[in-house]
Amino acid sequence: MIFCVPKHLIDKIKTSQLAKETNIKDLYNMSSKERRAFFAKHTDDEVGKFINTEFEKASISKQKTALKDWAEGVFSPKEKQGAQYKTVLDKINNLEKAGLLNDKNKQGFLEDLISDKLGIGVTAKEVRMIEKKAIKIQKIQKKLGDNFGNVIDNFDDNLEFLKAKKEMDDMLLGFNPASRAKVFSGTIARGSMLASVKSPILNIGSNTINGVLEGFSRRLSSLQARGANNKLALDYIKKVNKIYQKTGYDISRAISDDFGASGSRVLGDIVHAQGKGTVRKVGRFFEDTVFKQLMGAPDVAYSSAHFADTVNLGSMKLAKGDKKKATQYMLDAMSLDPKTDAGKLLKAQGILDAQVATYTNKSAISKASEGLRNILNDIAPEARIGDWVMPFVKTPANVINTSLDYAGLGAVKGVAKMAKMIANKNLTQAGVQEAVRDMVRAGMGGAGALLIANQIDPENFVGAYDPARKQIEALRNSNSNSIRIGDKWISLDWFGPLGVPLAGIMYAKKYSGGTKTGGALAYSKGIGRQLLQVPGFEVLNDTYDDLSKKGKEVSLEDTGKSIQKSAFDNLYGRLVPSIFSDVAKATDVYEREATTTGEKLKAKVPFLREILPVKKNVFGEDVTGEPAWSDILLGARVKTSKETEMVKKINKLVDASGKNLSLTDWDTTTGKQLNEAKTKLGKEEYDKLKVEYGKQLKQELETLMSSNKFNMANETAKINMINSLDEKIIKTVLKTKGIIYK
Repeated sequence: MIFCVPKHLIDKIKTSQLAKETNIKDLYNMSSKERRAFFAKHTDDEVGKFINTEFEKASISKQKTALKDWAEGVFSPKEKQGAQYKTVLDKINNLEKAGLLNDKNKQGFLEDLISDKLGIGVTAKEVRMIEKKAIKIQKIQKKLGDNFGNVIDNFDDNLEFLKAKKEMDDMLLGFNPASRAKVFSGTIARGSMLASVKSPILNIGSNTINGVLEGFSRRLSSLQARGANNKLALDYIKKVNKIYQKTGYDISRAISDDFGASGSRVLGDIVHAQGKGTVRKVGRFFEDTVFKQLMGAPDVAYSSAHFADTVNLGSMKLAKGDKKKATQYMLDAMSLDPKTDAGKLLKAQGILDAQVATYTNKSAISKASEGLRNILNDIAPEARIGDWVMPFVKTPANVINTSLDYAGLGAVKGVAKMAKMIANKNLTQAGVQEAVRDMVRAGMGGAGALLIANQIDPENFVGAYDPARKQIEALRNSNSNSIRIGDKWISLDWFGPLGVPLAGIMYAKKYSGGTKTGGALAYSKGIGRQLLQVPGFEVLNDTYDDLSKKGKEVSLEDTGKSIQKSAFDNLYGRLVPSIFSDVAKATDVYEREATTTGEKLKAKVPFLREILPVKKNVFGEDVTGEPAWSDILLGARVKTSKETEMVKKINKLVDASGKNLSLTDWDTTTGKQLNEAKTKLGKEEYDKLKVEYGKQLKQELETLMSSNKFNMANETAKINMINSLDEKIIKTVLKTKGIIYK
């Protein structure tokens, strides 16, 4: 930042009483606040503070001409380079060196200078608080000496340092609190979505599959199975998790000396909940319970294990089998601040492997999703539309990104890396191992997904959401992107990085048409449909589809309105913690109808939910929910199949014919006669008529499908018979209410 005294103030400074009244001795005896007010009186508040800050810098300078230079700078203004914002801890560590944290300055003598160096406004009282904690940190560092960062041999002292650092971080964040609106949308609302038992269980399940695959790929690509010191690796895992519980720092994925600290958030890059007020207090509750314990603790357990495993294997390879030397490499790599090149190399690889294994790495897809969310958030920084429309970005985007490697992209990447190294004549062992690992991922993903797919009949697979199949899938009680194992529909989310290749293979089995070319196209389509699950991509796709169906030319304004509507529609889902919704379902036998925001809120509250009407399927039958244990532990990603023999036959018929059933959807139809019926009859009578239609439909479908005429017809004719039957029943039930169907 370039700061200069504005031109219109230069003459004012020169001719004002400032030049006549300025007495260096008097300035020294003033507090920072008094001195700032003195300068501001002759300029303005901003320039006055700047002049005072520069005076305070000059007053502690070891350069003899500093004060003279300061005076010349004020009375002959020139461009001045302002403070460059670094991480907070770097600034804190330099405060004492600059003489800013000593007895002379306790009364706020250098308040403006300290504020300038930190990048946040602090009072004299807060300066003394910073001083106290900074001295504590420096004493621990001095005590540690050369053992600083050695969490294996000097665990207790290093833990003491990290705890002191955490206290400093939290205090500084409290000095610069995020707005209540940001805390609500960024922390509380998203925390509510994850506040359940099912979220950490899914996280653990996905991490387990990814962890096993990554462990194998690590060994196959390096041809290394034996580590240097398994006991040391286990000790490291235990200590990393203990540090996390005591401080919230995850040192297994921490780059440089950041340790995963929140100090860098002081400048407002990330929402935090430190500070005064009820909203921030609630935000800290969600940070500590949901983000730290429910979701964070399992992640750290996995990341520490992957870091330790990488370092354990890699150190043995670097030491060429010398176990003693390999153990020394391990100890250095496991330090907060490695001293040797080998230690730094192993630590960097360990961090990368830990991030990839827990879906927390930076990938092209996650960057794209985060970029889109940032654009939406920038539209209204306080409202943070992006957080509402795309609450979780990095992890789900990275799941897709990793899955693409396992779906075959890894082979392409690996070959490309090898070709580049050969072309540049830079074929290194590390580079070859990285390329081979990409290819190994592709091979393992294809083999693993194929093994699972061979056990699944094509009719027991449901791909991406298809509105045309909405009713038939509702009768089957299936999920989109799921497979049926036994009597359970299981979401592909449970298969971690195998989800995308599994979807591709199942698309090929189901829609290939029996040809290799068709199989390849269907596989590609299956992969492409999974890409639409990437946060942001799905929002844009759904918005486009929604506007296209309305016959609109999709404009930027239309898209913006649609996204805002999506954000508003999602609001109710963030007002009630997810565990409440799970309990509400678990204590209710039935699924419930909920269309308005108020009804959707009621559906999430135990017992209040049961006021709502019971949901009906297309046959007018009550829709029952899942067992209580399933609602609590697994949520909607696992459902019990309700496919009857008749529904099974209809499903096979639709798959074989490639035609869609046109069974009337009474809830979403835009047909003139049904809309007339809604208006004329009122909701209660209309719902009764819908049930009557469903009962007749089921009864007459059973009769039709058992007839010789139906069974002798081809698939297209059968579909037409069912659609004609649907139309006939609609006419019949509407006629009873005096409405003529055309």
